[in-house]
Amino acid sequence: MTFYTVLTMTFLSLFAMVNPIGMSSVFLGLSDHMKPKERHKLAYTVALYSTILLVVILFAGRPILAFFGLSLPFIRIAGGLLVAFTAWQMLNAKPKLSEHEKEEHQESEGLAFFPLTLPITAGAGAIAIVIAIDTSISHHLTLQTLEQYSAAILGILLVMAVVAVCYRFADTILNKLGRTGTAVVTRLTAFVLLAIGIDIIWEGMLALIVIAKKV
Repeated sequence: MTFYTVLTMTFLSLFAMVNPIGMSSVFLGLSDHMKPKERHKLAYTVALYSTILLVVILFAGRPILAFFGLSLPFIRIAGGLLVAFTAWQMLNAKPKLSEHEKEEHQESEGLAFFPLTLPITAGAGAIAIVIAIDTSISHHLTLQTLEQYSAAILGILLVMAVVAVCYRFADTILNKLGRTGTAVVTRLTAFVLLAIGIDIIWEGMLALIVIAKKV
């Protein structure tokens, strides 16, 4: 595959899976308790963490899975469970947080990685796509291999740049909808996210069934 083929494939497949525009309402729903300046910084942090995670998976995904004796179906099921759990929490979230809860959330550095990076932004689907791209690249050290990996990394960077912009301006976009409109969009997106989580789990289970039949 050429440089531009890998770049296009990586960008389009990851963009569709990550869905930065739709997930911006999820980001806002989970960080609504924060001050705007802190939320904007969080948006860039999530994009950075997601980039690092996916680039690491691009190079180390298959060896890690092989080391633990895991296959993609197990990763999809685990990721789907995380997505569904996060969506369920959002659907049942309290309208307001107490001051004590706000302080706890604001002081929690883990929010940037879980659940905003994993599984919301760089979830099981994105990880599976990156591993699939890695499997399509030859592991022989050649100039073409370096170009293909460079294209894959650039594709990841471009998608996460879009994520950073969408998350950064999520409050500006959704504030135009008003408090009620934002709540409706957040709940609807959480419901869709729940459905995506269940779909990921189902696809993982189907893949396991296929593997079991071959044994």
